[in-house]
Amino acid sequence: MKLIIGLLGIGALTWLVLQPLGYARAIAEDLESRTLSAIEAQGAEGIDVSVDRSPVGRTIYLSGDVPDNLKRQMREIALDQRGVSDALWAGEEIATADDGEAAPSPSEAASSAEVAGCQSNISALLAEDTIQFRSGSAYLNPASNRLLDRLVEAAGDCAGVRIAIVGHSDRTGREGVNREMSAERAVRVRDALIARGLPAEMFSTEGKGSSEPLGDNPADPANRRIEFTVSAANAPAEGGES
Repeated sequence: MKLIIGLLGIGALTWLVLQPLGYARAIAEDLESRTLSAIEAQGAEGIDVSVDRSPVGRTIYLSGDVPDNLKRQMREIALDQRGVSDALWAGEEIATADDGEAAPSPSEAASSAEVAGCQSNISALLAEDTIQFRSGSAYLNPASNRLLDRLVEAAGDCAGVRIAIVGHSDRTGREGVNREMSAERAVRVRDALIARGLPAEMFSTEGKGSSEPLGDNPADPANRRIEFTVSAANAPAEGGES
């Protein structure tokens, strides 16, 4: 009897340890499987799909030697999959004007009045509507696409400026996760604006998590927001990433 009880105890302990790992692995495998199936359904070949296991992630990493236009198409397919927070081509980043490249000359930069006007136009749009995401992900709600179209029109008239896109979150859950999610959301907004024709060098991105709440209630869902700060093109970038 003692032997049986001991074996049951070991079995229970093993289950407690391995069950979360199995669940995480199942999430990653499901995301990989559904994304790869969607890609192959488009006739694409030679593309590998992976998701981090430890800790489990919801970012799809794509790899393969394919043309740039196909990369963009496959990334959009991956982003459309339920549960995916972001999709990236392994080892690739969107080029920006940072990291050693010469800043625009003062003659190319917007004046203070032009910067203020651009900021005012963008702020007015965000005062009327908000950029929204699926709960717990960086997937933009379809309704936000119309707001992004209007933001492109506003920013398209802003020559010689740099726009810092900063993501914020409410204070629910772990701060490390909040900061990562707010950064992913800022990147998603930047990519959406670039896909609509704005130049990549116009933007920088940063995720601040719940470090700068609005009002006195850090848990208020209103803290899940995206902010835009406009500066002259030759001013230092405010965002922490590019």
